Amino acid sequence: MQRTMKAKPGASDPKRSPRTIGRLAREAGVNVETIRFYERRGLLRQPRRPDSGWRLYDDSAVWVVHYIKMGRQLGFTLAELKKLMGNVTGGRAFCASVQKAYEDKIDLMGEKIERLKTMRKELKKALLACSKRSMQGDCPIAQRCSAQVSVRVEEIRTRR
Repeated sequence: MQRTMKAKPGASDPKRSPRTIGRLAREAGVNVETIRFYERRGLLRQPRRPDSGWRLYDDSAVWVVHYIKMGRQLGFTLAELKKLMGNVTGGRAFCASVQKAYEDKIDLMGEKIERLKTMRKELKKALLACSKRSMQGDCPIAQRCSAQVSVRVEEIRTRR
């Protein structure tokens, strides 16, 4: 007995099947739920549901998902990407807004790097001070809880 399946719209062209949400997800290298998430957040336009019931996405949907992925890899938030994509039809204005966003992100990352360098320096100082106190037997924390720490270390050793 031969099974018959309901054909998807556009399935008459064997070379190119319609771009359903599953196909879009595969082409863009994401999960179907990611597509739905982007739609709910307003980053990706959800196509109208035709009478056939299958929503079909155009080529721009693939571009949008790739753009979102690239932006996320560069450290942009979804809110920042949504704002940028609001200018996409603006031609040169879009390019200018992207360049400005890149500049702002570079500045922000520079500030974060400086904060991290400061934190690293402070951690090194704290480590050095802690190590000196420990070597001198002058560590107030170790004096207070050395018995507890010894018991805890022994518990951890016996678990292995």
